[in-house]
Amino acid sequence: MKPEDLLDPAEFPDDLKWVAAHHNLHPTDPVYLLVAWHWRRVKQSEDTLKAAIVELKAALDIRLEAITEAAETVTGVNEALAGVQDALEEKPAQLEAQLEAKLSHPLANALAQLHALEKSLTPLARTFQMSQRRQLLAALLVGVTLGVLSAVIVLLA
Repeated sequence: MKPEDLLDPAEFPDDLKWVAAHHNLHPTDPVYLLVAWHWRRVKQSEDTLKAAIVELKAALDIRLEAITEAAETVTGVNEALAGVQDALEEKPAQLEAQLEAKLSHPLANALAQLHALEKSLTPLARTFQMSQRRQLLAALLVGVTLGVLSAVIVLLA
């Protein structure tokens, strides 16, 4: 930066033009030069701050878009999970209905066959019980007969 650049009063803002005019500062006055230098430094700082603000806004805009997309994704996932939860809550009732529909006819057939088998086996069970009783009675009679024969043989001998 050259001192000649600092002395151009057209570059000053209206406030500094007024200060220089009010106090009758001449461009060769060291105070005028100091005010001009200070103004230039402030202007450079403002430009730097504006550039930093623009960069910060750009970075924040990108992050806000990413956060917005993430929030939309989370909302979509929550809706999908709510749908899955509703489907899972209805699933046991559906499975029960399907199981009942699929198994009721075969179970009814199996029960009917068991009742028919029971009816057909009832006479056989009675016959079997009667034959067991007859075998027991026959064994008892054979035992008594053998006992009496043994007693007669022992008495005759």
